Amino acid sequence: MRIVAPLLLVLAAGPLQAQIGQTPNGDAELVDRVIAVVGDTVLLMSDVQEELSQMASAGQLPQDSAQREAASEQVFQRKLDDLVLVSAALEEGVTVPDEQVNEQVDLQIQQVQQRFGSEAAFTEALAESGLTRDQYRQVLVGQTRDEILVQQFVGNRLRSRARPVIDEDEIVEFFETQKESLGERPASASFEQVVVSPEPSPEARAEAIATAEEVLGELTSGGDFEVLARRFSDDPGSAEHGGDLGWFRPGQMAPAFERAAYSLRPGQTSGLVESQFGFHIIRLDRQRGAERQARHILIQPEVTPADVEGARERADSVAQAIRDGARIPDLADLYNDEEAYPATVTRVALDGLLPGYSDAFEAASEGDLVGPAEIEDPRTETVWLVARLIDKAPAGAYTLNDVREQVRQQLERQEMLEELLEELRDEVHIDELR
Repeated sequence: MRIVAPLLLVLAAGPLQAQIGQTPNGDAELVDRVIAVVGDTVLLMSDVQEELSQMASAGQLPQDSAQREAASEQVFQRKLDDLVLVSAALEEGVTVPDEQVNEQVDLQIQQVQQRFGSEAAFTEALAESGLTRDQYRQVLVGQTRDEILVQQFVGNRLRSRARPVIDEDEIVEFFETQKESLGERPASASFEQVVVSPEPSPEARAEAIATAEEVLGELTSGGDFEVLARRFSDDPGSAEHGGDLGWFRPGQMAPAFERAAYSLRPGQTSGLVESQFGFHIIRLDRQRGAERQARHILIQPEVTPADVEGARERADSVAQAIRDGARIPDLADLYNDEEAYPATVTRVALDGLLPGYSDAFEAASEGDLVGPAEIEDPRTETVWLVARLIDKAPAGAYTLNDVREQVRQQLERQEMLEELLEELRDEVHIDELR
């Protein structure tokens, strides 16, 4: 289901024709009227015409009159279903916090403004579309709120449903109709790995702990968290923002960090928390459901060139041990940070890995042991990889085997969603007035 009209793309393509009273052909005045009532909400002709205009701007609207009519009908039915879901979500009491909506809208506006290159160009495009910045924001606020409402409602309803059985013929048919739109599959590889990271010296650890305790002492004495984060934190992504990490959910942070953050109440500050990144001081700012918003100050022990060389020597020993018969998973248990470097990696795109992996596997054949290879890790700058290549696939067209499970899941969800809509259409008052 597509709840939010793609206004961001439309702005980049050109003016919102339906907003300024033109048809997709640009040759007739648009006369607006109500074409359906769903619960307490109306669907306007301009809502359908606007999406058709967007499709025309993107070159997605057929030229054949019969096909254009069919496209118009599909848009109408889709928007009708969207309103059914919104109405049902509101009836069930689903609510969306204003702050969640505003954060997403702010991000969307920031992203589209970046596409235009400057605020002036963005404002000009809005003006050509007949909108002020405030009007554009209000449109996005309404659309984003509806989108989140429906996501929550549909997620809750589908979670308790039995999954339908999808047979192989359905999967094959769907894949054949969609494969042209999948693009090119990137080069990928499967492998087992041991990753040896440099270890800071005991002296460097002690110095980092002393610095972190000094910062903690200043906070206890009334120091400003944001000021101290800008002054001391070694996290380049958050330090200049006063340590702000934004909102996060379970599973997105290092385990030790996450355990500490979720043990705090809003306004509380942790003691020293050690993770693979270093030593954290965490302040929880807000929480909503399972999400948390926090700031942190990160103090990292210094890693010297001698520490990096020591890691390379340990990686040499790991490679020799594997040649002598040691199992990679056993060695990975000793060396790997499992969160960042799982022992076994299956069919991962090489261009999505850290720099160095592609070079390490370029000349390797299936079954080869590669490394130690130097890998650039943004946390420690350098780690050493020892890996056995299981298989390697070049870039090319996707096959059914590449996406079978994703297709199955999509078809399951589509079928469950259609069943839910059939039920809701009987529950929600709908009047079509065309």
